[in-house]
Amino acid sequence: MASLGTKLLNLRRQHKLSQTEIADILDISQNAYNKWEADKCKPSADNLLKLSQYYKIDLLELLDDNEKINLSGNEIKGENNIIANSIPTINIQSSTSLIERVLQTQEQISKLLESQVKLIEELLKKNN
Repeated sequence: MASLGTKLLNLRRQHKLSQTEIADILDISQNAYNKWEADKCKPSADNLLKLSQYYKIDLLELLDDNEKINLSGNEIKGENNIIANSIPTINIQSSTSLIERVLQTQEQISKLLESQVKLIEELLKKNN
C-alpha cells in the first residue's frame, strides 16, 4: 500500500517538479513539504485540497490507503511503474472504510457542537 508521502512523491515526479517548486505553489516551505513526502507529518486539510486541485485528482484518491493513483487516464503503481491509458479502478472496500471514518468524525463534531450549545445556554442562563 502506498503512503500519502509516496503518492505525493510520485505525483511530483510525474509533473516533473522539484520539492521547492511544489512548495512555492502551495505557499509553504520546502522543508515542510519534504516532511510530507517522508511521511514525518501530514498536510493540513487546506493543503490536501490544494494538492488534489493542482494535480487534478480526487481528494479521496489522495487519502485512500490503496496502492493506485489514477492521473489523467494513467495509473501510478508503487514507485515508478507507470502504465499509460489504464482503466481506472475503484477500491470499494477502501472507499467504504474512508466514508466510515468521515462519518465517525462528523458524529464526533456533532457531539462537540451539541456540548458547546449546551454550555453557551448554561452561560446565558447564569448571566440572566
